[in-house]
Amino acid sequence: MSSVILSTADMLAFELKNLINNGSLRDGDRLVERDLASQFSVSRIPLREAIQKLEREGLVDVYRNRGAVVRTLTVHDVDEIYQLRALLEGDAIFQSLQYMDSETLTRAELVHKLLGSASESTQQGQYNREFHELLYRKCKNQRLLKMINELRAQIERYELLQHRLLSETLKFQDEHEHILNACLRGDPAAARDFTVEHILSAGLILKSYMTNR
Repeated sequence: MSSVILSTADMLAFELKNLINNGSLRDGDRLVERDLASQFSVSRIPLREAIQKLEREGLVDVYRNRGAVVRTLTVHDVDEIYQLRALLEGDAIFQSLQYMDSETLTRAELVHKLLGSASESTQQGQYNREFHELLYRKCKNQRLLKMINELRAQIERYELLQHRLLSETLKFQDEHEHILNACLRGDPAAARDFTVEHILSAGLILKSYMTNR
């Protein structure tokens, strides 16, 4: 069984994402290469590659005279991202369900139950991501799945840092239940419709949070 070997730049990009998502690096903060290279005990070459990777993924902006800064998303940005996510994720689950196997559905049921009993925000986020990834994974369009992951990455820090979304876990569990039941009865159209409704619902909650924070 082959394993993926990550480059130093990939590992640095992963660590920088964590710093952004947990709030250590906030919107508008500069990514000072000298300081970060010292912090991670690496040269500035792989660090620069990692920052370029985050720029391509929409997490940072790079300016000629200012360097790299954590990108600040507006409510309009969030609206665009969730509109795209709804379209792409609805299509992904529709395609995936045509090739779904019982093992994947059983795992999705388990993750759904674990999410319902989770109380810690990071754990909730992990289970939520795994639930959706399981139901999309049989989609044959890898470019579609890559686009979904990139859009999620752009918004993840806002979902983790705001509390109103977490207070809606029970509501999300009900929406997940509708999605899962549609999958269990083999109804791709219903699974797509419930997924679109669920993503747009999450977007509305997050936009409300960003407007009022």
